[in-house]
Amino acid sequence: MKNYILIFVFLMTISFAFSQQETNSKLTHQATPDELANKHLIGKNFQETDPPVGEVRNIAEWESMEAVLISYTGEFGIPYSLIQDMSENNTVTTIVSGTTQENTIRGYYTSNNVNIDNCNFLHAPVNSYWTRDFSPWFIAVDNSEVSIVNFPYNRPRPDDNDIPIEMATFLDVPLYGMNVVQTGGNYMTDGMGISGSTPIVYTESAESGVSQSEVDERMLSYLGIHTYHVVDDPMDDYIDHIDCWGKFLDVDKILITEVPESDYRYDDYEATAAYFAEQNCSYGYPYQVHRVQAATYNDYDVNPYTNALILNNQVFVPQTGSSYDNDAIALYEELMPGYEIIGVYSNSWINSDALHCRTHGVADRNMLYINHIPLYGTIDSYNGYLLEAEIYSYAGNDLLTDFPKLHYKVDNGEYKELIMTGLETKTNTYQVVIPEQTEGSEISYYIEAEDISSKHETHPQIGIYDPHIFTASSSSPAIVKENTEQDNFNIYPNPSIGHFFIWLDYEKNTEIDININSITGKNIYNEKTFVESNLHKIDIPISQGVYILTIKTNKNTISKKLIIK
Repeated sequence: MKNYILIFVFLMTISFAFSQQETNSKLTHQATPDELANKHLIGKNFQETDPPVGEVRNIAEWESMEAVLISYTGEFGIPYSLIQDMSENNTVTTIVSGTTQENTIRGYYTSNNVNIDNCNFLHAPVNSYWTRDFSPWFIAVDNSEVSIVNFPYNRPRPDDNDIPIEMATFLDVPLYGMNVVQTGGNYMTDGMGISGSTPIVYTESAESGVSQSEVDERMLSYLGIHTYHVVDDPMDDYIDHIDCWGKFLDVDKILITEVPESDYRYDDYEATAAYFAEQNCSYGYPYQVHRVQAATYNDYDVNPYTNALILNNQVFVPQTGSSYDNDAIALYEELMPGYEIIGVYSNSWINSDALHCRTHGVADRNMLYINHIPLYGTIDSYNGYLLEAEIYSYAGNDLLTDFPKLHYKVDNGEYKELIMTGLETKTNTYQVVIPEQTEGSEISYYIEAEDISSKHETHPQIGIYDPHIFTASSSSPAIVKENTEQDNFNIYPNPSIGHFFIWLDYEKNTEIDININSITGKNIYNEKTFVESNLHKIDIPISQGVYILTIKTNKNTISKKLIIK
């Protein structure tokens, strides 16, 4: 009798397994009718946590990644050629059901020339291969500890929804639960507090009882997002994902699809591009908005060029056999110099679902991070051009001797090298002065850092290939000197977006009290500190408006108007 029971249990187990496989194979990127009927289950058992304590920074896609995450559900959804290319220079983490499936995949990888030495495996059940949508989001807390933020996935797929929890255990990092219904394909971030999505983040969260204001508050608390661009979807398709038509390529660059004038969505796309062109990036100046051409309307649904993956120094761009493939590759090469641009062909790419949807970077837990607000536009000299950067080793490593460095060139000259100096009273903060240059000169520069573990980083991300650029002016940025006490500071840039510097003309170690008040007198910001150099940075998310910045010392009080765009 026991044998019959065992056989029955075995057959039922096999039947369930095949049933699950059949269910998984029927899943699409779009919610199925059954899933739509069960939308009320989304977030039902979600485990919310308190937000992180400390400064939170949401890590951007182009930052250092230690791996790329994909999943196997009887198929990958991506060609082996892509897995092979990614494995040459990166770790590929594959989600599999267990040891048996891992061994099977190892055989597949070996047969398809995947670098198995650069592969590892996460054992966890999974419903689908759209890892972008359900994978964890990565943050850095106090610029030291990489952590995971989990969220209710906007599909009732319980195994997919638990992958961030599994990843937190796999990576041995802290886990935070943010109760905002989200999906990774409808999200992009710049790593400095600005992100973008379409309005489904609000509508789907509202269905679970989370208001729009609560969404914004939680995005700030859990991810450090102070500016959230929630824009209408110009694509007019079922998916409502921002990565189907837009992509941050860097802090100051955004790529948006362009359709022919004959396309009924033309005005919507143009309005979206115009919207971003009017917004300031985290560096304080307007975005560089670039366009990637879609094909004619009939072919449009196979042009998923914004659905590309940035992975360390490589960019993987979907290719469909369209006549526009080569133009898309050329555009990425122009906009992202220094990166290796790799075209990836598949007949499964569509406009609403391509390789970005099916892959997800895993943030480097030991990254070297450079925080710097670049000089831009025409800059007045004040005994040279003072630059400041904060540099953090998330592994806690020291920098190598003679790092960080600043490399700069004037016009078409050769690059020169300057060693940046650490501030004694401000940990992880370094300064350097580029000598004063002839008025009208164009100065290009980038910052380079390396730690004792050989972690290497530049700012901007690709360094010498796409440096920061400003134009030199030989006049002083401060008010013309008349030996009055009203000449002690100036604000740069002004207007700004909440990230700005105060140029100071006080003696070192002078105690100052900095206050920012609204025009109605409400205090927005207060800091008491000591003058360490001529440059003092303030980084605070302030809403648009006009404010008064006041500096008090034991000798005087000086106020200036501050405009936030």
